Amino acid sequence: MFTGLAGAALLKVLEALFNALGAGFNDWLDRKRAENNLHDLGVSETTSTINKESADAERRANELAVNRPDVGTVVAGMERGDAF
Repeated sequence: MFTGLAGAALLKVLEALFNALGAGFNDWLDRKRAENNLHDLGVSETTSTINKESADAERRANELAVNRPDVGTVVAGMERGDAF
């Protein structure tokens, strides 16, 4: 169809156009991957924080349960007038 110099020039223009489109699409995909990675990192950090705080709360509740005074002892002490 196209021959000679015009055909060669057209092929170079088309090659440059498709290379630019491909590079633009690859850049867009890289940005989307980076966004997804940041999102996943945020989700992981949030989950980690929640798990840590939950474990800390459970540890504190266990410490309170183990170290709480006996109710009978407290009532008897109040009846005697002991200072707490």
